Amino acid sequence: MAPKEVDRRRVTAQFESIQVAFPHLTTTLDTGPGNVDVSLEIPKQPGLDFDVVVNLQGDELHLNVGSNFWLEWFPCTNEGVEAGFFESVHGLLSGRFRIVEHHRRGKAFKAVLERPTDRGWESNGTWMRPHLPVGQPTTIVLQNRRDGERTQK
Repeated sequence: MAPKEVDRRRVTAQFESIQVAFPHLTTTLDTGPGNVDVSLEIPKQPGLDFDVVVNLQGDELHLNVGSNFWLEWFPCTNEGVEAGFFESVHGLLSGRFRIVEHHRRGKAFKAVLERPTDRGWESNGTWMRPHLPVGQPTTIVLQNRRDGERTQK
């Protein structure tokens, strides 16, 4: 059985729905030729304290936040995978979701996308890189807030 074909028009419509849902944010939608099939860039601006880029690459949906977080959802031909991706993007832009970055010696080694639950926060995806556990860890929380507040613990 052959894999399902990615419906590029459907993904483009989903990216456009992000633009409609967050009209106060300046965005750039790119559907032209290039390394990615479809890309939506949302730069840091009033009301958003970090850059966000979402894109479609083959059968993968990518979410890049700030300079550290990067996660992909695949195959995007799976309706549950696609729904989870767009829920995460909307959650992050609305301020319901957050990203917790873990740093040592000024460099991020882990970033966790978190969603709220009745008991606090749960992981919705993790980015990590190899690191040596040297130095005191610090945590930075990226969460969209109206005042653009950035929290450091």
